[in-house]
Amino acid sequence: AVFAPGASSALVSMAQVVIEHKKGEVNELKATLRNPAVDRDPEKKREVVKRVIAYMTLGIDVSKLFSEMIMATSSKDHVIKKMVYLYICNYAATNPDLSLLAINTLQKDCRDDDPMTRGLALRSFTSLRLPNIVEYLPGVIQAGLRDQSPYVRKTAVLSCLKMHNYSADALASSDMVNQLYTMLRDRDPQVVTNCINALNEILAAEGGMAINKPIIHHLLNRIKEFNEWSQCVVLELVARYKPESPQETFDIMNLLEERLRHSNSAVVLAATKVFLELTQDMPQVHAQVYARLKAPMMTLIAGGVFEQGFICLKHIALLTTRVPDVFAAEYKHFYCKYNEPSCVKLLKLDILTAVATQATVPEIVDEIAEYITEPDANVARAAVAAIGKLGVRVPECGGGVVEQLLKLLEVDIDHVSAEAIIAMKNLLRKFPDRIERFIGGIGTFFRNIDEPDAKVALLWMGGEYGH
Repeated sequence: AVFAPGASSALVSMAQVVIEHKKGEVNELKATLRNPAVDRDPEKKREVVKRVIAYMTLGIDVSKLFSEMIMATSSKDHVIKKMVYLYICNYAATNPDLSLLAINTLQKDCRDDDPMTRGLALRSFTSLRLPNIVEYLPGVIQAGLRDQSPYVRKTAVLSCLKMHNYSADALASSDMVNQLYTMLRDRDPQVVTNCINALNEILAAEGGMAINKPIIHHLLNRIKEFNEWSQCVVLELVARYKPESPQETFDIMNLLEERLRHSNSAVVLAATKVFLELTQDMPQVHAQVYARLKAPMMTLIAGGVFEQGFICLKHIALLTTRVPDVFAAEYKHFYCKYNEPSCVKLLKLDILTAVATQATVPEIVDEIAEYITEPDANVARAAVAAIGKLGVRVPECGGGVVEQLLKLLEVDIDHVSAEAIIAMKNLLRKFPDRIERFIGGIGTFFRNIDEPDAKVALLWMGGEYGH
């Protein structure tokens, strides 16, 4: 939209008028919050508290309502409590005089009969940005770690991490780290996951939480109880573990065999990492693991959204640098589809270049040659470059690659012709005897090519073989 001169200043002044008007309503809100009729009606009370939070979000100072909002914590409505706790966390830091009132209120709610209230109060209490908060934290966190409710326990575990961020020394002087290790055997899997995350961050300077055989085997035996993302956390931990014997390695792999058939791609890839890490010192088993991983990886790239396929292709691209033969027979799975994004097509071209063999190069070259008409010039360039790489990588098929590049030189697409000349230069560096097929037309190309890199390639070929 186009505004008239001075329109922006008019908008600013209008916004100021609105804010001034809202400020006038703060006193009205104060009276409403004190109204016994509103106090008895949870719906009305919720709407009033919503308005207070809305004003706070706009940047209007509603700190004068602190006493009334503290009184609102007596409500049994969890929605009201959440909003009031948000208000308290926001204003306690900027109003030191009110901070003690906030601390007392939240401490009282941490002892409430309702576990949801206890958890919400603990989360808000440990989120207060107050200089003197550290001295109050150990007591409420310790009580939360021993709570009967798993919701409160998992909140208390993350509160240990907040305390570490406030004062690492205070946490170190307490017994909470040892308590977190003990809670790795908690009956609730989400509490266990939070313990792993908290310990890894608290002990980051030492390389993460300490692991041993009992911890790892306990987590692996319970892995089916965890949700997908918690399983990934556990598997990340297992990948760091060094088994004591080959037999233990096989036991762990047998326990995780089912994870390779999981519907969640993150779990499959995390299990893949574990298998590869565990067998690094066992070359024969390591080779078998690559073959075992092929089926789940190919399944993942075939279905789902392209983002998932891209991540799996990234893993496959890395694996093909180590063992290209494993995926060599599946080369057709890496042909590009018309509706795939460019990033996926570029990755598939890299993989095709890596997995090609003497038997498959002619078919792969014919397929890749179809991509030169892609609307995205980057994909078209990558396709031409891939054909050149195939000629270098599989010398036996060099003749067919040269013929294909000569055809591409005649294509009336500037960036394709330019890329073909660069690919030809790279090919000639390795196989100079093939210059006879190409040298005759160099002069023609000089007149038709505008791209600097392609001209440099022509000059090199002219200087090297022109005599």
